[in-house]
Amino acid sequence: MAASIMKALRTGQRMLTSLEQAPVALATTQQQGLHVSRPVEGTLTIPERLQHVPDADAPGFFESVEYFFHKACVIAEDTLIDENMKSVRASREDKVKKAHGILKIIEPCAHVLEVNFPVLRDDGNYEMITGYRAQHSHHRSPCKGGIRYSMDVCADEVKALAALMTYKCACVDVPFGGGKAGLRINPKEYSENELEKITRRFALELAKKGFLGPSIDVPAPDMGTGEREMAWIADTYANTVGYTNMNASACVTGKPINQGGIHGRTSATGRGVFHGLDNFIAEAKYMAMVGQSPGWGGKTYIVQGFGNVGLHTCRYLTRAGATCVGISEWDGSIYNPDGIDPKALEDYLLENGSIVGFPGAEPYYGENIMYEKCDILVPAAMEKAIHKGNADRIQASIIAEAANGPVTPAADKILQEKGVLVIPDMYIN
Repeated sequence: MAASIMKALRTGQRMLTSLEQAPVALATTQQQGLHVSRPVEGTLTIPERLQHVPDADAPGFFESVEYFFHKACVIAEDTLIDENMKSVRASREDKVKKAHGILKIIEPCAHVLEVNFPVLRDDGNYEMITGYRAQHSHHRSPCKGGIRYSMDVCADEVKALAALMTYKCACVDVPFGGGKAGLRINPKEYSENELEKITRRFALELAKKGFLGPSIDVPAPDMGTGEREMAWIADTYANTVGYTNMNASACVTGKPINQGGIHGRTSATGRGVFHGLDNFIAEAKYMAMVGQSPGWGGKTYIVQGFGNVGLHTCRYLTRAGATCVGISEWDGSIYNPDGIDPKALEDYLLENGSIVGFPGAEPYYGENIMYEKCDILVPAAMEKAIHKGNADRIQASIIAEAANGPVTPAADKILQEKGVLVIPDMYIN
């Protein structure tokens, strides 16, 4: 995987160099009066149903993903046809048809499953639970993507997150299709016994429909889930549908170490955020674009969300020399211009179940800590955290999209006009 990531980074650097040199080369050619054959202009456009998205205050999550997909298609069309299909022995018209056909296949979600099942609560009452699993693409198997427990879970959300998983895996040549699942529950409102019953039943429902299995669909932890839930799912699958499969425990990743998990998996996403940021922070030309000096020394950052991704991002950024001045969570925010110790905060969170009251920082009573002055803002919580209504209030010069889709298309446009360096989730998380 490391080799694939380095290959992708080198490819990206070569593309940036080519883009920088292109205007100079074109001007030289024009001065010499030489005839140059230009690629035929593409015919793809943004579909009419998505043309409102760039200016929408609160577009649908899947709509936003679709919009960015079509925007990429418009930009890349000529390259796909004239460069990537250069060796195809066909007329340009046939190449166009084939390229357009492939892009049409890539866009939609292949399968979306909705399940509803009852659970007996500890107090004797019954409750209906709703869950979803989306398989965006089977072009490479298995499908891969997390399971989240949140009251915001819906079909639109899992479709969007599954699509993003497909594209992210493709970017670094990881051989998986995209998938995503979720249960519409608040895990804080259920006992451990209730969560186990819910998780095991959901795993069984997924397995019966072909939405869980080592070679078919492999979930992972996400918001509201962790090693415990993955162990329950693996055990359920291995003792039911997958009892004849010696690789049954491979039906999920993110399991505890003593049950087949691997070291480093928990911190992997946060570490990736750090390395993605480091590639830009270390380059003088990128830092000059946003009025910053290269290197981590003296950089301040704010993190939205102190879950698995936010916590480990804080640890790696602080270790590199940056200073954490603010952290927000669902139940409150803390601020300290002199710096917050991530390890001390982690210990406090484990002991108290909240960052509120942490003695190493002051409670934040402002409107939103994301609006405070800092060099780097890391949204590491929910999608659409930065939107048209608040993008102009962001003071950070660098935004690292550690969450999935935290910036809407309208907000992205505003931030670019302000000269903010936005490192997309497609690359950094």
